[in-house]
Amino acid sequence: MGSLKDLFMEIGDEDIRGDEDAVEVYADSVKQALDLASRDLGVDVTMLDYEILEKGARGLFGIGRQPYRVLVRPIGGLAAQHDVDEIEKKLITEHHAEFIKPDRKNADGSFKIRVTKTGIWLTVNPPLGKGRPADLMNINSKLMSMKITPSDPGMIQKELKKASGKPVRIGEWRSNPQNDGSMSVEVSDDEMRAYVHFTPPRFSGRHMEYSEVMDALRSSGVVSGVLEEKVKDYLENMDYTSPLLAAEGTRPKNGSDAYIDYKVSVDKSGVNFEEDESGKVDFKNLELLENVVVGQLLAVKVSAEAGIPGRTLTNRILPAKSGKDIKILHGKGTILSEDGIELSAEINGQVVYKNNKLSVEPIFVVKGDVSLETGNIIFLGSVLIAGSVQDNFTVKAAGNIEVKGTVQKAFLEAEGDVIVYQGIVGREEAKIESTGGSVYAKFIQNATVIAEKEVIVPEGVLHSRVDAGDRIFCTGRRARIVGGIIRAGSEVNARFLGADVSTKTEIWVGVNPKVLQQMSDLEELRTKSEEELTQVKLNLRTLETQKKTSGKLSPEREKMLNDLIAQNAKLAQRLDEIKSEMDELNSYVGMLEHKGRVCAEKTAFPGVEVYIKDKRFVLKDPYNWVKFSLEGNDIRLSEYEPPEGSESKFYSRRRRR
Repeated sequence: MGSLKDLFMEIGDEDIRGDEDAVEVYADSVKQALDLASRDLGVDVTMLDYEILEKGARGLFGIGRQPYRVLVRPIGGLAAQHDVDEIEKKLITEHHAEFIKPDRKNADGSFKIRVTKTGIWLTVNPPLGKGRPADLMNINSKLMSMKITPSDPGMIQKELKKASGKPVRIGEWRSNPQNDGSMSVEVSDDEMRAYVHFTPPRFSGRHMEYSEVMDALRSSGVVSGVLEEKVKDYLENMDYTSPLLAAEGTRPKNGSDAYIDYKVSVDKSGVNFEEDESGKVDFKNLELLENVVVGQLLAVKVSAEAGIPGRTLTNRILPAKSGKDIKILHGKGTILSEDGIELSAEINGQVVYKNNKLSVEPIFVVKGDVSLETGNIIFLGSVLIAGSVQDNFTVKAAGNIEVKGTVQKAFLEAEGDVIVYQGIVGREEAKIESTGGSVYAKFIQNATVIAEKEVIVPEGVLHSRVDAGDRIFCTGRRARIVGGIIRAGSEVNARFLGADVSTKTEIWVGVNPKVLQQMSDLEELRTKSEEELTQVKLNLRTLETQKKTSGKLSPEREKMLNDLIAQNAKLAQRLDEIKSEMDELNSYVGMLEHKGRVCAEKTAFPGVEVYIKDKRFVLKDPYNWVKFSLEGNDIRLSEYEPPEGSESKFYSRRRRR
C-alpha cells in the first residue's frame, strides 16, 4: 500500500491550476462548456475544474445573445489523471460509484464519505440478497485518496459490521479552502428559475451544505419557490455532473372560459346506424329528433374560472386572466333559472337547436315525406308532415298528426287527432289510430282505422275496418262505404252504403267498438279453447282405456295421463271464465240505451248488414233516403236524417292550416 500512498501524495503536490493543460471554451451554458472540454481533453467531467471568465446571456429571440466564456482545466493535470485512472482499474470496486442505491434483488454493500463543517461522516449500507458487504480496504483506499486520516478508526470497523445506513462521524474537519467545494447561483432572465453550479471538493475538501445553498440563493434575490427537498437530495447524492435546479417560480394560470354543457343532442350531423343480430341495418329508426318532457334539464352553464396569479423567485406577482363568461341563449318552450345556470323544458315537445339557441317546439314539422331520410318519428308534441308517409314507416305523437299527402302501408298513432288530407291507401296492412281524438281522411282504402271519438271521411271508405267510439261520417258528394266492417258507438251516416253489386258490408252501431272487439276476441278464444279441450279429452279417453285394458301404463304414458288430467281441468276452468266474461258483456250490452242509427242519404244497397246492439237486419233490396234505428226489439226503417256538421269539421281544419 506504500506505493499507492506515495502516488496520491505526488498527485496532491502537483499544481492543480496548471494553465498549460487548460482550454478556453465558448458555450451556451457552463454544463455545455464542461461537456465540450471533457471530450476535448479526454477527461471525465467530474475531474474538471472551471472558471467563468465571462457570463453569457440568452437574449430575446436570438437578439443580444452572449455565450459563456469558461476556462476549464483538469484537476491535477492530464498526466496525473491518467495515472489515477490506471490505479483505479486495479481496485476491487470503483470508489467513485459511491452510495448508489441498487434496485436489484442481489447487490453489494456500499459506502459514502462526506466532509462537512461538522466533521467527516461515513455511511455504510448493507448488501442485498447474496451481495457482498462493503470492504474495509475499499474504505481505507478511499480515505487515503481523499488524504483523510480518521480520528476514530475503531468507529469505521464498528459501523462496517453494523451497516446501519446512517451517517457516523469518524473525524474532525480541518479547513482547507484550496480543496473545499464551491458554488455559484444563476438566476434566469425571467426570474422563474435559479440554478446552482457546484465545483466538487478535492481530497479532504468539504462539500457545500444546505444552509450555505439557502444563503447563496437569498443573496441572489431568491425568496420564493425554493425546492428544498430537491436541494437536500442533490447534496445528499453528491453528483455534481449537472447543475441543480434549486428554485422555480410559479407561472400564472389563466382561468378557463365558461361553457355550456348540453344535456340534449345539438349536433345532428352524425347518424348512427344500428345493426340487428343478422347484420341488417334498420334505416327507419334514425332518431333524428329528440323529445323532452316538462321540467327536463336541457343545458347547464359551467361558470368561468378565475385566473391564478403567478410568482417569480424575487416574489414579483405575475397577473393572470380570468375566463370569459357566456350566457345560455334560449327560446320558447324553455325556462332559465334565476341564476342563469340551468335551462329546463317548459313544455313537452321536440328540442330545436338553432343559432346557438335551444327551444322546445310543440310541433315537429317534416318538410317532405316520412321515408328513409327521416326514419320513424316518435314525438311528444304534434307532428305536421308536408308530404306522405311511405310504406312500413311509423309515426307516433302525443299530440295531433297531420299529413298533407297520403298514408300508405304505414302505422300512425296519436293521442290527439289524425288528419290525412289526401287519403289512406293501406293495402290491407295500414293502421291509423287516435287513442284520444278523431280521424279525418279524404278517403280510406284497405286499411284499419280506430278512433276514440269520430271518423270523418268526405269521399269514401272501401274494404276497410273502421271503428269509432262515437260516430262515422262519410257524406261528401261521392261519399260511400263499401265492403269491410264499420263499427260506431252511436251513428254511421253515409251518402251510399254498399254497392249495386251486393258487396258484403257490415255496419255495427249502438255498442262501443271496444266492447264489440272484446266480445269478438272472447268468442275466438272460446272456440280455440273448446277445440283444444276436445282434443285433450280424446287423448285422455284413449290413455284411460289403455290403462283399464292392460291394468298398467309405462312411466312415460303415466306421466302423460297425469299431464292431460291437469290440462283438462285447466282448460275447463278457463272456459268457465271466458263464458262468465261473455255473459257480463252481454248483460252490459242489454242494459245499454236503445240508441244507434245507420243512415244512407242516397241509397243503401243489398249486401249491407246492419247491426244495432244485438239485432241484425240484412238488406235484400235497395233503400233510398233511409235511416235504420232500433225500436223495441226490432230494427225499423224511417226517413233519412242528415248528420250534425260533420263535413264542415274536416274542411274548416284544412282552411285554418
